[in-house]
Amino acid sequence: MKFPLMLPDFAKPGTTNGYAFLIYHSVAGDLNFELDLPVALFRRQMEFLARVGCVISYDKAVTALHSKNAPLQNTFVLTFDDGFANFYKNVFPVLKEFQIPATLFVTTGFVEDGIAYSIQRHRDHAEAKPVTWEILGEMVQSKLVTLGAHTHTHPNLAGQPQDQVIEELAKPQALFRERLGLEVRHFAYPKALWNPAVEKLVAEYYATAVISGGRKATPEYFNPYRIPRIPIRRSDGWLFFRAKTRGWLAGEEALYVRLRKLHAA
Repeated sequence: MKFPLMLPDFAKPGTTNGYAFLIYHSVAGDLNFELDLPVALFRRQMEFLARVGCVISYDKAVTALHSKNAPLQNTFVLTFDDGFANFYKNVFPVLKEFQIPATLFVTTGFVEDGIAYSIQRHRDHAEAKPVTWEILGEMVQSKLVTLGAHTHTHPNLAGQPQDQVIEELAKPQALFRERLGLEVRHFAYPKALWNPAVEKLVAEYYATAVISGGRKATPEYFNPYRIPRIPIRRSDGWLFFRAKTRGWLAGEEALYVRLRKLHAA
């Protein structure tokens, strides 16, 4: 449980400037892990973002960052990792309702083989079905969903030999091209883990890559292969969600990243 915070109104001066790339994973509410949000909570968050700020596409944000353009206050970018089937059932209708763009980073091996994601968190275990190629194609046609790659089998790339890393980077591109006729330009590191050697290889295949970090992306410190994102968790509650959209809880995410690296070592 997190301690409650007394936060000032979202729109008051003092908001940290930058592009807030938010990370979501699952939106169903029936999976026993932190990164699965109830549908009603997710919809409330989207209504809030659409009302108080400006939700722009991933490509538009990257172009602005490259151009060193300062964002408007309360500028958000939605990203989703993995490619759960509940994205189509629970997220896509909300995106259409509020006309909000989003980028979905897909682990192509699960889609290609139709294998359920096995989610293990401590003693809790759950499984979630992946989307299908047909569904991905339909969502791309809407112009609201952009697809990115999240490797083929979701390994920790920092712990893989070079030839395996190359396969994990190249195979998703080949599948997107073959199944959907798409050239995929953006990448998300599994578990937000990477090292300089992995980053160098990613740069040979993709135009950008996203990590975690918990802070906003700013033109002053922009690295296209280390775009920071802000994870949204079930336990955030409403006040912590609002704080995260302002970039206030970067220290919390830095601790999560450190723990993930220690666990992967």
